[in-house]
Amino acid sequence: MAGPDWWFPAGKGCWHLLERPTRLWLVSENIGYSLKSSEADQVMKDRLKNVPLQPGVYLYRDKEGRVIYVGKARVLRSRMRSYFQSPAGMDPKVRAMMAKVGDFDYIVTGTEVEALIMESNLIKAYQPRYNIDLRDDKSYPYLKITAEKFPRLCIVREKKDKVSRYYGPYAEVGLLRETVKVITGIFPLRTCKSMNNRRPCLNHDLGKCLAPCSGEVETEEYQRLVDGIVSFLDGNGQQLTEQIAAEMQEAAANLEFEKAARLRDQASALKVLTEKQKVCTDQSYDMDIVGMIGGEQHKLTLVFKLRAGKIVAKETFWLKRVIDEADDEVVEFFIKQYYADNQDIPAEILVSLLPPDTGLMQTWLKEVHGSRCRIWKPERGEKHGLLEMVMENARLLWEERMLDDSRNQRILQELAHTLDLEAVPQRIECFDVSHLGGRETVASMVVATLGRPDKKAYRRFKIKTEQNNDTASLSEALRRRLEEACKGNPAFLPEPDLLLIDGGLGQVNAARLVLEDLGVEIPVLGLAKREEALYWPGRRDPLRLPRRHEGLQMLQRLRDEAHRFAVQYNRQRRGSQTIRSALDDIEGVGPKRRQALLLHFGSVARIKTASREELGQVPGVNKPIAERIYTHFHQS
Repeated sequence: MAGPDWWFPAGKGCWHLLERPTRLWLVSENIGYSLKSSEADQVMKDRLKNVPLQPGVYLYRDKEGRVIYVGKARVLRSRMRSYFQSPAGMDPKVRAMMAKVGDFDYIVTGTEVEALIMESNLIKAYQPRYNIDLRDDKSYPYLKITAEKFPRLCIVREKKDKVSRYYGPYAEVGLLRETVKVITGIFPLRTCKSMNNRRPCLNHDLGKCLAPCSGEVETEEYQRLVDGIVSFLDGNGQQLTEQIAAEMQEAAANLEFEKAARLRDQASALKVLTEKQKVCTDQSYDMDIVGMIGGEQHKLTLVFKLRAGKIVAKETFWLKRVIDEADDEVVEFFIKQYYADNQDIPAEILVSLLPPDTGLMQTWLKEVHGSRCRIWKPERGEKHGLLEMVMENARLLWEERMLDDSRNQRILQELAHTLDLEAVPQRIECFDVSHLGGRETVASMVVATLGRPDKKAYRRFKIKTEQNNDTASLSEALRRRLEEACKGNPAFLPEPDLLLIDGGLGQVNAARLVLEDLGVEIPVLGLAKREEALYWPGRRDPLRLPRRHEGLQMLQRLRDEAHRFAVQYNRQRRGSQTIRSALDDIEGVGPKRRQALLLHFGSVARIKTASREELGQVPGVNKPIAERIYTHFHQS
């Protein structure tokens, strides 16, 4: 077998490196995907006899070698054998999954806790089709405090590293931006990424930054600001206000009146901001409350984070059950996925339903994060009341979602009937093209699943061929999208049930030619602007629906979203092109000098207004180059 014993396969001839547990073995045998189904089943059953009676993780692959399910077991052979019983006794979804299985791998671990860790890693690596689908709200941003020597406070959409501190997500983006504005007014952390500036930037002049990049502040003083933000975000606003007030009195006693005034302003602003935090208990609880509600197929999980007795964050997750896991197994899955990379582990987690083995989950959390955490379900008292409050919020959200889903499903069914579609379009993709006079031509692909925008599935394309031909650009984007799906790229799966094109008959016929060329059968429809008429391939006369038709309005919203997404990408491309064009025309200014200039000044506008002396202070820019840059922007 190729590769050491802590590697696992990602397909034929491809291996990924995992963090090595204390003991780990991998068994992977290629049984040959050319075997008939009955022969392959028999080969797998024969292999099961050699699977050990030890804890570990198992991976089921389809006949193309793709991992479609990952599970963990206390006893591998017993657990895996249960999938190869008589189909008559199987759950229908398990039977459907096993019909696609062409091979399996298993990984033996030293303990069941190691199996939990490994299962979590593999699910994240493969995103298997038949594992529970956990979807979080991408539209909700986080506050991030970076792990740099002089940290930055910024708003991000995803948790991309394990060393920074994250808070949120926050449902109201506008309120979050206002909060950040107030926080940075109190604690003026740096916002720019560069630490190579020789002189303070405009933010320092405006009192919005202490300019650590140019050595204007000591590390200790800057860290005090960071600690203040962390303390506030952890729910200790009142304590922090009192601390700042004490420092203000001390500064005044030492006749440091400027410092005292600054601290006074910080204390006043903090008092206002702290009052906006909801106090839910007199006790300084440090806990997460996890409430789960739902039906057989879908679950809503609501997480309330309490720090120092205050609700500091609320998160909403939607889970889709793919095969027939019990509800307590769904809870276990959520805890593993949610807390695997979460640095903010509370002292206790209250749950509406206990996982199958609470002790194992607590041991796993301690193994992964090094801190004790109690997982339990309170039956009485104040904590029971807090759990009931979260469950009531979850019930309200669930009812609201079910009403929306029911309405959307009705609209989609009516649309399928109106358009004479063979099936209700659960996934609709819309394409649009954007450019400005043929410059930086791009295309967008937006997705609606069950009538809702599915922003994680959005894709965008930089057009490589004809720049000033909308029809050709559309064809290129659609072809690239479908070819990636044919290759099995999970970023472009599944394929849509309906293709919507922003355009008329010409664009629709071009899309049809791409589909025919690739041998793909997907209904395609065009929605022209202004006239708001629907075009089918090969039909001259469009379909005109009433303006108040709910199906038409749903398609219009999707079309407008594709237009917005395409225009946004085009502007982004043109913005970077403008920067390149303004500096590329200057002899002697290559990529490195261009980057140094932008890092130093922050924008082309500031480069244009800089003096010769200021230009000469940029690393790598000597006097002749500085003179050339200055002359270029002032020659008129």
